[in-house]
Formats: sequence, structure tokens, C-alpha cells
Amino acid sequence: MSSFKELGLTAAQVRSLIPSWWVDEVAQSEDGLLELQILLARRFNVSLGSLQERDPSPKFQATAPRFKTVHPDGSSQLAVAAGIGNGLAHLLSAAAEGRPILQPLSPQSLRAQLMKDGGAATLDRLVGWSWKQGIPIVHVTGWPSGLRRPDAMCMRVDQRPIVMVVRKETAPAKLAYLVAHELGHIMCGHLAAGTNAVLVDETLPVDAQKSFFDDDEKEADAYAIEVLGGAELDAAAKRLLGRPYSELSLAAEVLSSLKDKPLDAGQVILAWGRLTQEWKTANAALKYLQTMQAAPRVINDVARDEIDFDVLSTDGMDHLLKLTAMELPPA
Repeated sequence: MSSFKELGLTAAQVRSLIPSWWVDEVAQSEDGLLELQILLARRFNVSLGSLQERDPSPKFQATAPRFKTVHPDGSSQLAVAAGIGNGLAHLLSAAAEGRPILQPLSPQSLRAQLMKDGGAATLDRLVGWSWKQGIPIVHVTGWPSGLRRPDAMCMRVDQRPIVMVVRKETAPAKLAYLVAHELGHIMCGHLAAGTNAVLVDETLPVDAQKSFFDDDEKEADAYAIEVLGGAELDAAAKRLLGRPYSELSLAAEVLSSLKDKPLDAGQVILAWGRLTQEWKTANAALKYLQTMQAAPRVINDVARDEIDFDVLSTDGMDHLLKLTAMELPPA
């Protein structure tokens, strides 16, 4: 476990992602040591051979990683996130086996599908639609303590796209943006480099964060905004300009202005925040809208109902539940 220091992981962080039943004495036998090596290879996407050397030196499996970060040293640090994400992505791909793999859709077509029964493009609708289309989405709630968190990741395993949201956030509107952004990467062909492609987004412009922006990020962001409301969303936010608001009055005004409109109030507040840069008021106003469970729970409640747990090994199920902090569905 200490050998993972070369990759930027402490022994404690490695230990946090092995099964709770593990005791170190098991590794005193050859079979027990092999079991641990296989566990670590799967969970961190490192080669088994690199863990079986006399002096273990973990090496990530070959992938096609792309890291979107504002930090000069971000790529090396986010490689660890990609390794953890890749291990989880293989489990999610297995859990979605047999589902069709969706062909790319325009943002207008995706929005139309989300809204065919009325309502707005909310977090639960986005996640539920994605699972039905063969794109698994989970929130990685059990991210190892002290390890740098990206906002989100999307990957391709055996041609199946997978989305993992990692950002620690309770507002559903913000994580709906992240999901729509990652779907934008998928639909725009940014993962078209073959199987085992990985894209890690560290800092996305969902609020006042500074963002690393290249052409792919701009395209994925434009896709997300179109799915979440496009010109209609922009117009709704602009109608709020020119007046002073408290967080409560902003939330009340947005809710009042959206009667019979197919827009999510949280997305309107975020759009207003992007226009005004008054993020303190916008973030506080989002709290007045939160009538459902915290956003990570919304994502994982949908995922729990969609995952085929029967296809997962005991070890695979343990790892999935540990990283997502979800509970098994009732028998």
C-alpha cells in the first residue's frame, strides 16, 4: 500500500478503498497476497504485474487520458483521480451490460426528450434519462479523504460512455449543469479516441470558479446550456437584471416568473449569477429552492434503481457501494 506513494496516494487513502473485511494477516499467505494485488489493480487501474515485483512500483494501465485543470501540476495529480474513476467505470459498464449504446444527439433533441412529458430539465430527469439510454451516471460520494477532487469525469469502457460526478455539492441545479456538461463531451465526440478514453474536468464554470477553457470545454458548456434551457434560459435571467435582490427575494422572483415555463428555477438563478457575478446572493438563493434531497443522493437514488447488482461480484459490489455511499435496494 505504501508503494502507491509514487502515484500520489498515501497508504491510508489506498486502505480506504479496500474491503472492510480485509485484515493484513491474510497477505501472509501467497493466495492472500495475490487477492490483495488483484483488488488494488482493479480499484486503481494499475497493472497487476507492477504490484507483483519484488519492490512494487504501481503503473497505471494504458488509457487515453485528458485532464482539464487550471493548475500547472494538475495533470499528474489528476491521473490518480482517473485511475480511481477507471476502476469504478468498469463496474458501472458491467452493471449496464445489455443496454443500448446511444448515438450522439443534438442538445435540442436531448432537451426535447427530457421534456416530452412536460416540466424542466432537472437533475433527476437528466440522470434517469441517461441511464435509460445506456449512459451510467453516479456521484462518487465516498471520495478518499485528502485526495484532490475533480468536478466530474467521463470515460468510455468498451465503447460505453460513463459519467462520474465527484464535486461535493448539495444544490441539484449545479450538479445538473455538471451532468449536462459531461453529456456534452460525450455527444460532441470528445471521447472518440477509442476504448478506455478518460476525460477529467477539474474546475467547471458552474459558479464563480475560474475555469480552464479550451475548445472542447466551450463546446461542452454550450451543449449543457442548450440542454438546460438555451435562449429561453438566457432570456429569463436577463429579465431579472436591473433590480436589487436579497437571496430570498431572488428565489421568490424566479419562482414567480416561471409559472407554466419549462425551466428549472435553479438554472435561472445560476444564469443570473453568470450575468451579474453576484454569486454570494445566487448561491444563497439556491438553498431556498432545495425541496428535494441533496444532489448527490438524487443522482445515486436513480442509479441504485437502475444498476443490475446481480451481475457484480461481491468485491465489485463492495467497491461500488463504498465509492458511492449508496445502500442496496430492498430485496
